[in-house]
Amino acid sequence: MGDVLTARLVGTTWTARHMPLADALGVVRAAGLTTVEVWAEGVHLDPRSDGYQPAQVRRALAGGLEVLSVHLPFHAASEGTPADVRTDDWVQLCTETLRRAVELGARTVVAHPVIHLDSGEPEQHGVRRLSTALQRIAANAAPLGLRLAVENMHGLHGPTLHSVTEILAVLGDTIPTAGLCLDVGHAIFNGYTGPRLGAEVYAAGGHLLSTHVHDSDRVGADPHLIPGDGIADWRAFFSALTGYLGPFILEVDGGADPLERLTTARTRFMRLLHDNAFGQ
Repeated sequence: MGDVLTARLVGTTWTARHMPLADALGVVRAAGLTTVEVWAEGVHLDPRSDGYQPAQVRRALAGGLEVLSVHLPFHAASEGTPADVRTDDWVQLCTETLRRAVELGARTVVAHPVIHLDSGEPEQHGVRRLSTALQRIAANAAPLGLRLAVENMHGLHGPTLHSVTEILAVLGDTIPTAGLCLDVGHAIFNGYTGPRLGAEVYAAGGHLLSTHVHDSDRVGADPHLIPGDGIADWRAFFSALTGYLGPFILEVDGGADPLERLTTARTRFMRLLHDNAFGQ
């Protein structure tokens, strides 16, 4: 059982986002992980970045890493333009990233629910704009064998969807192939502490495709701490994961020593899995 659970622990190149992609992949492998989510906002797999060197990346992956998912970019390149233009540019940017995701063998792409608004525009107009954008991204992803997972967010980057309920309302019946990526730290940011964290996880139900696991020290903050270093109620989290067979992506901030931080996160999360009898 331990080996099965270990295989579900996933690193992310975001932890080493200040390094070139090939080096960031090396950090994930050196931390004892064999599966990775690749970051694509501003660096690594972002089509706007010149840091993607396919030959170097293939060599890094040949060292025993498999790409599970890619985190799509979320800042449109056309800030200051009308909301419809920013949304179109975001969809195009994500679509270009999908092609790189396929090259690396990914099966899932994770998207922030980015809401673009014109000045004074009601937020509901932006939500409808987001729904159409997600439909387009999911439609572009499906023929490539990629499935879209929408992540619960905080408002530090602008208007967004915060809760599982809000995301499911947007996905509805119009994007049946899409699911959810539940980010634990973002849930805490939004006030889902203690038993409420479990309720938020439970609300995702069978739509839950992936999780980003990291801790936070308070509501309204997003420090991406190592699990166990904050206030996350991990017992509530694990108790709510009924039937969940997806990955646990260790999205911890690497700070000055990404390898040490990610290795510690891996060890700590394995202990949490054991202490909470998850999968037993």
